[in-house]
Amino acid sequence: MSHADVFALKNCGLNLFLFADVGTENNGSMLTVLSVLARLGQDPWAQAAQWMKLPRAEIIDRLANSIAQMPLPPQTLRDAHQTAARLIQLLPTRASEPNQASAAPLVSWALPRWALVAGVAIMLALAFGGTLLSTFGNINTAEAPWVQTNPLSPIVPSR
Repeated sequence: MSHADVFALKNCGLNLFLFADVGTENNGSMLTVLSVLARLGQDPWAQAAQWMKLPRAEIIDRLANSIAQMPLPPQTLRDAHQTAARLIQLLPTRASEPNQASAAPLVSWALPRWALVAGVAIMLALAFGGTLLSTFGNINTAEAPWVQTNPLSPIVPSR
């Protein structure tokens, strides 16, 4: 059994595309690319990743065909090809694609929030420790008679 990464969806570069609105269903619910693909029995992330390997015209045709199978108003179904052309603009670009100035990665790696908080806490603790060390590390015993250099010797007040 494979272990699923619970943070994978948050960091996935396909989310902008998959959660984009396709249109409003006949019952008034908003339909997304994710729900279109899921209703057709496909894994939305796997399907979108496969589509990224195809030419844009083929992606538009496949997405338009998927949209056309949904319970949408007639006008939305007639505009399925235009809707698909608009939606594929949200797919991340590929580095191997010609005429692309910059390519967005499929997955953006980010540290989990707890790691960021832990890092900040460690830096604050080190800064606080350094401040304490610099403050109390240079105490002159002549100026501070209460500081003992030998813990076994008695404290003798200065006169």
